[in-house]
Amino acid sequence: DSLESVSAGLSTQRQLHHDPQSPRRSFLVSGAMAMGILSFQQAAKAVPMVSVDEFGIILRDSPLSVQVVEFSGPKSENVVVKLVDGTTFGIKDIVESSTDPRSPLKVAAACRESGVKTKFVDLEAVLAAAPKKKKLYTNQRVQEAQEKEKERLERIRQDEEARLAQLAKMEQEEALGGGSSSK
Repeated sequence: DSLESVSAGLSTQRQLHHDPQSPRRSFLVSGAMAMGILSFQQAAKAVPMVSVDEFGIILRDSPLSVQVVEFSGPKSENVVVKLVDGTTFGIKDIVESSTDPRSPLKVAAACRESGVKTKFVDLEAVLAAAPKKKKLYTNQRVQEAQEKEKERLERIRQDEEARLAQLAKMEQEEALGGGSSSK
């Protein structure tokens, strides 16, 4: 809609001015207007940002109010925090470093210590798209061994049932013939 209005404004400007630089000027003006409109739309959709220290205070004071912390980007440098009440905010000063407490992994560790769920969006997307592993030969051998073990346990159970039946039969015979023959 905004681009159509910009192009309509462009055509009216062309009709008003007939000098040779008018199309160039109107193009620059329309480009500047479009950039202003787009930046305004992005500002309206912008997520409020907090520092890592402020997020640490939130984690320390009320970890149950944080629903999930999502990490995205090639180095997990984009961090979005979703609260239980539905509000979202970002963490602004994430630095990729192995020692800096503002690194994504240090933030994830702080979340884990506080019992807050973390989600690495890009990593999970790559893992979901990865092909599943096929059964290995050793897994098939393990399955065959488990099957043989089940068969062995079934034979032991049947042997035990047969032994108990034979024992009951012998006890019954002794009870019937036990009164006549005694030593």
